[in-house]
Order: sequence, then structure tokens, then C-alpha cells
Amino acid sequence: MSVKRPLQIDYDYQVETEPITLAEAKAWMQIDFTDWDTLIQNELIPAARIASEKASGMLYVERDVTISNNKKDERIYPIGPWVADVTTNDYEFENYVYTAGFNVSNPLPQDLRIAMLKRIATDFALRQNLISVQEQYAQKASISTELKYRADLFV
Repeated sequence: MSVKRPLQIDYDYQVETEPITLAEAKAWMQIDFTDWDTLIQNELIPAARIASEKASGMLYVERDVTISNNKKDERIYPIGPWVADVTTNDYEFENYVYTAGFNVSNPLPQDLRIAMLKRIATDFALRQNLISVQEQYAQKASISTELKYRADLFV
């Protein structure tokens, strides 16, 4: 009996520069003091980007994506937006690397920036451990914006 391994998609979650700055996040939340800067910059902004990237299927900062165990006879690019192939062998379909993500020539769309800002603000306002069902819905309100970017929900 042969076991089929599913398609494996890998990319680094850490980025050097976040698409939303501390100043932008604080302006959105109308915070004019520095007490929460470390939490916002080091925890909430990266967490919002990662959650938003997963929901949208897009990388908000350009980086390499590694595809392993692709059983199709063609390259697929499940994480977007596609920038360039890194693997130069055009006949390599099972395991390959490509670059994806928004960048200077293709900037992050404004509605995804807003979705991320909403996530940051909601996560800041509701940062306690126990929250109500209504607050959980508020935390994820940005997902409808993000899902419209998703090319394939079942990759």
C-alpha cells in the first residue's frame, strides 16, 4: 500500500520589515503614548500579518516559497502574488522554490492594509484571555476582505 503525502508549502514567517509600521498602527488606534509600543510592534503587528497572510493566501512581504511533494505535472503557485521562479530547472515539478509577495512594484492593496490594521486594533482592545463570542467575531471581522484574495481555499 502506498501512502500519498500531501503537498507541502513552506515559507519563513519572520520578515525584516512589517508592512504596517508602529506609527500607522498607533494612528489607527488613536494612541499617542508609548506605553504599549513594544507589545504593538513586536507582538500584535507580526501576529496580524501572519493571520492575514494565512487567510488571504498572499504574502504581504516578498520571500521565497518552497513547494515539496507536488504530484501535478506542472508547477503550481498556491501562495501569491507570484514574483519569480527561483528553481531554474523548468522540468522540476515535484520540488521547487519561487518568490512571492507584495513589493515596491506591486504594493500591498489598501483593503488588505486596512484588514491588518483592524486585526491589530481588535487584538489590542481584546487582549485578555477570555472573550465573548461577539468579541471573537469582532476579532475576525477582517477575514471577509482577506478571503476574496484567496485563489484556492483547498490547496
